[in-house]
Amino acid sequence: MKRRLCSLILLPFLLLYAFPVSAAEKEERKWQDETMYYLMIDRFNNGDNQNNQEVNNNDPSAYQGGDFTGATGRLDHIKDMGFTTLILSPVFQNEKGGYHGYWTTDFYKTNKQFGTMKELKKLVDEAHERDLKVLIDLPVTRVSTTHPWTKDAEKADWFTNKSEVGPEKWLGEMATLNLENEEVTKELIKVANYWIEQAKIDGYYLSDATSAPVSFWEKFSKELDKDVYLLGESSEEDVNVSKLAEYQKAGLDGMMNGAMMSPAREQFKTVNQSSSETPNLLKEVETTWEDPQLSANYLDTNKTTRFTRDTVQENNFPGTRWMLALTYLYTIPGTPVVYYGSEIALDGGEGTENHGLMNFRIDKELIDYMKKIGDLRQQLPALTRGSYEPLYEKDGMVVFKRKYQDETIIVAINNTDKTQKVTIPAKELANDKELRGLLNDNLSREENGEYTIILDREQSEIFALADKSGINISFIVALAAVYIIFMVFIYLVWKRGRAAR
Repeated sequence: MKRRLCSLILLPFLLLYAFPVSAAEKEERKWQDETMYYLMIDRFNNGDNQNNQEVNNNDPSAYQGGDFTGATGRLDHIKDMGFTTLILSPVFQNEKGGYHGYWTTDFYKTNKQFGTMKELKKLVDEAHERDLKVLIDLPVTRVSTTHPWTKDAEKADWFTNKSEVGPEKWLGEMATLNLENEEVTKELIKVANYWIEQAKIDGYYLSDATSAPVSFWEKFSKELDKDVYLLGESSEEDVNVSKLAEYQKAGLDGMMNGAMMSPAREQFKTVNQSSSETPNLLKEVETTWEDPQLSANYLDTNKTTRFTRDTVQENNFPGTRWMLALTYLYTIPGTPVVYYGSEIALDGGEGTENHGLMNFRIDKELIDYMKKIGDLRQQLPALTRGSYEPLYEKDGMVVFKRKYQDETIIVAINNTDKTQKVTIPAKELANDKELRGLLNDNLSREENGEYTIILDREQSEIFALADKSGINISFIVALAAVYIIFMVFIYLVWKRGRAAR
């Protein structure tokens, strides 16, 4: 009887939530719907001490013990933060000390410090069980100077330089491959297909993609299954948007938008910063790229300094800076890529300083926030597929609109040191509606032909445009019916009990 009574009491509340803000039809998942997490295997989590032969925790340039088993054990951590794709740092056999994975000595073997092929397959399988896609970082432009190819006289023309210091000085001397050589191209295509077949991965993160000729990517992409996702890394921070578009046209699905990184970091490292450059870049991507939604936006990578370093140098609290920056990253057109450790605002300079150990015993405030905006990104198609229209921008206060089919989302970010008030003409949205806040429950109704948004300093809000919430006659009738039934039920129980006595 108690169960029936509770059900009747709870029913009105269930009815209250039966009217969603938006009920966008579920569509087939596309790559632009993904939210990606780049994980440096050696620095993430140690799950198997049996492969720690080269570990030296007193030397930051040595292996620290992270492995495939450790990553597998933390998949729920990644999933719970709202990520849908995992990017693994290079998994291939490396010369001694190559914890980062870029000193490749054999493309067909796993790095023994990380584990076996069987353990890698288990990582991929368990990721897939959690509906997480998996990409592997595949460095195709350079290998270790000790790679057997460099010693083979018949492969002399496989290299443009067998000992060269690249843009990442901390990597030291490496051998640069001749990607205009047909034999080299065939071999790298063979490598790519090998790991797809063996480990059942979903695609590749292609390091230094813009250092390779466009013609190479045209040949490479044609020989891989069309369902394999290819995400190219831009090797220069200031590479322009038009150049990146050429690589997408050559067959790479997505590109890390290096042109966006520096201005985005400048915009959010502290308050009251100029916020005019990034909207212009977003509009440029929209007009030059074949698929603008596959622009991969990011704040830092394993080859830059960390964004947290920018905020610390400005004497700001990193957590707040990350919340604002990630809100922007998750809601602008494109695919967000987040580097491991961002969820704990990990600090770091260049090279090994950037590759700090992950700490899972930390304050969860930032993690909880990432989960919240990650969930909204998955629930609102306008954030992954919608058009983009800037509505307001001034010294850190930005408001823009994302629209897809009948769903309209307004994103407001106040990256200033004062409360901000912005009015939006109703003609930009719709008449007689309201903006319902999905992050902090803010509300703005259309009055006198405009909507007014008020945000406290260093706060963000994601609004859904919806019908005004007023008196809902249908709901009131349903509620009344429930209470009438409830009272009749109580009366019948009382009457039965009296008759029994």
